[in-house]
Amino acid sequence: MLTLCHNRRMTRHRPLPALLRAQLFVHLAAMEKAGLPPDRAYALLDLGRAGSARVAAFRKMAARRNEPAGAGLASGLFTPFEARLLRAAFAAGSPLATYQRLAAFHSTRAQQLATLRSRMALPVAILTIALFVQPLPALAGGTLSAAGYLWRVLAPLLVLGGGALLAARAIQWFGAGSASPARAGVESALLALPVFGPVHLRRNMRDFVDSLALLLDAGLPLFDAMPVALDTVGNRLVRADLEAMLPKLTSGATLAQALQTLRLADTGQLHALVLTGEQSGTLPEMLRRHAASEGDAINRFQLEMMAWLPRVFYALVALWMAFNIIVSSLGAVAPL
Repeated sequence: MLTLCHNRRMTRHRPLPALLRAQLFVHLAAMEKAGLPPDRAYALLDLGRAGSARVAAFRKMAARRNEPAGAGLASGLFTPFEARLLRAAFAAGSPLATYQRLAAFHSTRAQQLATLRSRMALPVAILTIALFVQPLPALAGGTLSAAGYLWRVLAPLLVLGGGALLAARAIQWFGAGSASPARAGVESALLALPVFGPVHLRRNMRDFVDSLALLLDAGLPLFDAMPVALDTVGNRLVRADLEAMLPKLTSGATLAQALQTLRLADTGQLHALVLTGEQSGTLPEMLRRHAASEGDAINRFQLEMMAWLPRVFYALVALWMAFNIIVSSLGAVAPL
């Protein structure tokens, strides 16, 4: 019971905006690169009013626990995913590469969100105008009261706003990483989705490969690096599939041979790179190359989705307006 309450306290925070998270990891990377001790680096951390309370809580917890990843998670400065990555990074010795990766990730995400907001501004404005204009003829004709007019305008906006709020809460709940039957069902459904499922799988595999490369590059043996790298995989079905490699590795198989036991991911390219790395003694470098390639592919997919989302919204608004015009026309003709 105590553990459950502790987990709830650690995951109750809403994640900081992407731009602030980018600033956070840019600062931590710069301080780590400059060689400042952690307490000095944390003392110089400034995220403005929005993050001041979390920074203060983080500094106190980090000083008491001497475990930055857990302190960042408990204070709400890090998300569960970021904390998992940073635990792997601290196990490898230096978190610099992970700080830089997270800074680049959140900077890209902030830019993508800003682009999406600018692209969605016009279709949302068109929808709002259409909602106000469409019931005007009925209001002017006296067939619709003022209260009815307001309801016709506000009801769709309330539904859309409620849907967006529920989606945001669902994303926050899923990102918290708490184990439950509901989460297992969501993870299974995500993997089964067309288009988005393969990208979700590739993102989890990328996190594992990138963390494994970091740990091996720091000199950890493969058997010690595997459990830490597995902990960075968010989807438990993917993690269970990856854990199936452990018996193979224990029995003396190479990593390239163990990869052939995986059922979910297409490991063709990864297998070839791992095989090359094991034969040439450059396994961490080959793993990093694969992770970077997968990261680029995921970013391209996200950019394409953000380019298509406004178009889909435009199409839905156009269909809704056409439907209402047809219904209005049929209503006007029906009495005749």
